[in-house]
Amino acid sequence: MPLKRVAVQVIRWQIAIGLIAAGIWTLAGGSDAGLAAIAGTGISAFMTFYVAMRWGLRSATEDDPRAILGAFYRAEMMKLLLGTVLIVMAVYAFQDEAAALVTTLALTLAAYGLVLLGDID
Repeated sequence: MPLKRVAVQVIRWQIAIGLIAAGIWTLAGGSDAGLAAIAGTGISAFMTFYVAMRWGLRSATEDDPRAILGAFYRAEMMKLLLGTVLIVMAVYAFQDEAAALVTTLALTLAAYGLVLLGDID
């Protein structure tokens, strides 16, 4: 399955999982908790989008497997740095609802397993 299709499927699952979690957090903790959960979902989906675009654009111009792998590692490292900054900023913004943000972000990571362990041939 091409990278673009995999990334789109992962992002769709992340949004679905995040919206369900945001609904639960809204019911359990109010609208601020729901908004924090949406922020966690957005961060997760953005990081997936970032790596797919960055790696996809880089690896499309390369034929050497080492260059493709290098592009992947650079994209992942930038994702981790960018993700760290976004998460710290969001936790600061949603200090009282940080649990909703972080748990939703963590739950959306299950999307990778749902897509990648499925039929990707």
